[in-house]
Amino acid sequence: MRNRLRPPDTPRICRICVGYSGGLDSTVLLHLLAAERANSGLMVSAAHVHHGLNPQADAWARHCRVVCRQWQVPFHLRRVSVNRAPRTSLEEEARKARHAAFSALPADVMVLAHHANDQAETLLLQLLRGAGPKGLSAMAALKPLVGAALGPVAVWRPLLGFTRSQLEAYARRHQLAWIEDDSNRDVRFKRNFVRHELMPVLARGFPAPVAALSRAARHQADAAALADTLADMDLAGACAGAGLDVVFLRSLEDARLKNVLRRWIELQPLRSPSEARLLALVRALRQSTNGTHLEWHHEGRVVRRTRSLLHCD
Repeated sequence: MRNRLRPPDTPRICRICVGYSGGLDSTVLLHLLAAERANSGLMVSAAHVHHGLNPQADAWARHCRVVCRQWQVPFHLRRVSVNRAPRTSLEEEARKARHAAFSALPADVMVLAHHANDQAETLLLQLLRGAGPKGLSAMAALKPLVGAALGPVAVWRPLLGFTRSQLEAYARRHQLAWIEDDSNRDVRFKRNFVRHELMPVLARGFPAPVAALSRAARHQADAAALADTLADMDLAGACAGAGLDVVFLRSLEDARLKNVLRRWIELQPLRSPSEARLLALVRALRQSTNGTHLEWHHEGRVVRRTRSLLHCD
């Protein structure tokens, strides 16, 4: 595993922080990186996010602190409050809370322990949500951390090429101790349902579903990169001062117009809108004239048409 433990295009000396839950995956990752410190020049720390959702959360935090002390790794404990409002996804709200906590950590790169099984599950989840190529590309090995202020500027996932069984074999070989989160068996959560109900069924009919789905995610990442390249070319043609030229945009066919608008929104930077929301913007843009009012709201920002320009406030 160790020959892959360097983020591409990062300085020789780099502050990295491992998202350390105490589970198998992050324990293996932290052990690997701690062992590589002398050779890699990386300055390694660990961050444990205390969600307060499980009665064992305090014990997990203590376990992580003890392990970091044993391995001489600086430890950061971050307590977060997770939104539990009705009709919200607890998984998604917990992810947002972690993201906010990670964004303020004293590091250059946030390192996460997602592996090949996680990648396969993510592709299936995105497929069942009706996602396009960017969503189906699942998780990138290295990507910018959107929303970072003074904290990490990138997320690195060095274990995407390894399966969970490989990580478990490594952990047992090195006699590592890790936490078993009982909530990971709760199939009411969509990812757990995919992991425990759907993946075993696929494994009975296909010889290597994790490898095949991970490969499919890489193909989708290539397609998404090509779509972004085309969108950037169209953005260059549409750019007019602080906005986009409406006449140029309306000259594009719908698929290409959706592509460039999605890319433009992501560069604001905002999360990509749903297909329905994006189609609403396309229709409004097609139907608008210099004298009509176009106002499209997304994540607290407003896209407006002012005469011949489209801009985001």
